[in-house]
Amino acid sequence: MTVLLAGAQWVLPLAGAMLLVSAVLIMWRLLAGPSRPDRAVAVDALTMLGVAGVAVLAIMREQAVLLDVAIVLAIVSFLGSVAFALLFRGTNDSDLPREDTGETGEEGK
Repeated sequence: MTVLLAGAQWVLPLAGAMLLVSAVLIMWRLLAGPSRPDRAVAVDALTMLGVAGVAVLAIMREQAVLLDVAIVLAIVSFLGSVAFALLFRGTNDSDLPREDTGETGEEGK
């Protein structure tokens, strides 16, 4: 089955170019991100750009097998996002253990 996309001659290369520009901007955030969660979000965004890039490539080459690759990459990206969320789960100040101040807990005596 063949699907004809209106304007495919210019839409698909434009979409690919926009994905490349986005990848460059996200790489800058990955390298210059001030915190670890910023970098984790940048990695997640890069993998989603990879999924979109593989999907655009599948449409350009008319190969449905590449869509399977995009789906597997999306699943792996989701699992990576869950792992990052579990890694950063306890980074709030209220969740950190308190330092021992030397008090015995017998206040008021």
